[in-house]
Amino acid sequence: MDAAPAPGSVSMAGSRDAGKQGIRPGMAGRALALLQDAGPGRNGRWALLALVVLAAWLALEQLSAQLWFLPAGLRLAMLWLTPTRRWGWLGAAEVLAQATKSAVLGYPLFTPTFLAVCVAPWLIYAAVVYLLRGSQPAPLPDSPTRMLLLLLAGLLGAAGVSPLLWMFLVTYPMTTADSLASMFAFMYGDLIGQIVLAPLLIALVHGGLRRPRRSGLVRDLGLVLIGALGVFLLLQAYADLAMYVLLLAFAPLFFLAFRHGWEGGALATALLGAVIQGLVQLGFLTVNVTMLQLVLAVVGGGALVLGAASTALRRSHEILAQRHQELASKTTELELVAAELGQVGQRLARLEEQGQRELASELEYELGHAIHALGTRISLAFRDVRDEQGTRLLESLREQVREIQDSLRRALRQLRPPQLDTHGLKQALETGPLHEMLDDSGVVFEPVFEGPVDALGEDARTTVYRICQAAVREAVRLEMVRRFGLRLEVVPDENGGHVVGLAMDLEFSAYTQHLPTLQVVPAIKDRVLAVHGSYLLEPLVHGHRHSVRFVAP
Repeated sequence: MDAAPAPGSVSMAGSRDAGKQGIRPGMAGRALALLQDAGPGRNGRWALLALVVLAAWLALEQLSAQLWFLPAGLRLAMLWLTPTRRWGWLGAAEVLAQATKSAVLGYPLFTPTFLAVCVAPWLIYAAVVYLLRGSQPAPLPDSPTRMLLLLLAGLLGAAGVSPLLWMFLVTYPMTTADSLASMFAFMYGDLIGQIVLAPLLIALVHGGLRRPRRSGLVRDLGLVLIGALGVFLLLQAYADLAMYVLLLAFAPLFFLAFRHGWEGGALATALLGAVIQGLVQLGFLTVNVTMLQLVLAVVGGGALVLGAASTALRRSHEILAQRHQELASKTTELELVAAELGQVGQRLARLEEQGQRELASELEYELGHAIHALGTRISLAFRDVRDEQGTRLLESLREQVREIQDSLRRALRQLRPPQLDTHGLKQALETGPLHEMLDDSGVVFEPVFEGPVDALGEDARTTVYRICQAAVREAVRLEMVRRFGLRLEVVPDENGGHVVGLAMDLEFSAYTQHLPTLQVVPAIKDRVLAVHGSYLLEPLVHGHRHSVRFVAP
């Protein structure tokens, strides 16, 4: 009893003409919501659900006609939504419903025909759903793959039931062509019932039609239905173009599916199928029923798959938008942390310079005065020494004191060169301790300056000097460097600050066979990070280039 029999056939359940009773959507939603409670030990609720399924089956059977068999959609939806261990309640409800219908019509119960027509179809559907879905309720058909799986389960179930129904319901001899047509009529009835009802019931269970984003669904459905009615009226005027006009009537399903996802496609397919059935019943639409079934099956199935793809695409877009928002939030947090770290780095650099300045002052005051006093005492001792040996000893001591003074002076200049504060950055680089350090190591120093170098603030001057100092120490450490090229470029920017560019070339002798590995200088990197600058390393033909760029406020 899974589809309308061919004309002239005998059905145990009698006629499947459309009735006038229906199920209130609110009641159906509350009843189907019981499916969400799959916990053990709640047989009372499942018994209540079985009664609801029984009543729904009887009502839907009365609403079925030659175009569709709606209980097939109810059967597929319930099997798809319910855990396998609860299928016994569903099977009992459907068998009891069919037995009730047969008893009312006066047909015998528990005969081979009854078992083949009333029990076997449910078992076939259950087997197909179990093979495709497994033992647990399937997820929502919100992707093309899942929707195709649901439609495939319905198609296989209908294809498996149709020969069985033909064997037991058709009682008169038929040709091979008529037999195939009769079996296809059974299959189309089940298939249309599934496409029209099963996705809609699944959407109702999961509340997909009550979401805020469905606010425009009623408006779009109204427009589509009005357009479909107009097309069907046009069909009456141009009967020779029936197929093309039908395609125009079903085409808006794709629009609804794309705009509102698979739930919108399911609702639109159900409503459009109801409109078609009503027009056929009232005699306003005299199109071949088989052609209507084929068009509704193909277009409705395609619209459901398109709706599932649209839902999946929308969900992916929402996930990407959420991830983008999260990344933007994390980026903002990282920027704040970077700014705080930069400020901390600048404060540490200032503290370091202040500490070096104070250390130089203390060393100059303590050690400088002590060494100067020692030199004075040695000079005074010359007056009391008369022998040659003593004179040579004192002269040697005085020379050592001078060397200590020179070493102390160089150390103090390394800590904080006085030219940096008195004569500016340019002179401190050209003639200061860095130049002396390179000369002592036999390295040629070639500085080039562009722009207002001495217009930089104290922090920027100190940063540039320390970066150059770290590069010079690296050149001296390598021992193979023969030329140190310095290019300092200062360009005013539009914000009142300066863009500082440093290029420090460490060139080795042309006869050097094994060049040292190009690596970052930690002292340079730390200074660059403190001012949010960039630090690049570039290989030269016979050397390395350390490039630094930052903005000085």
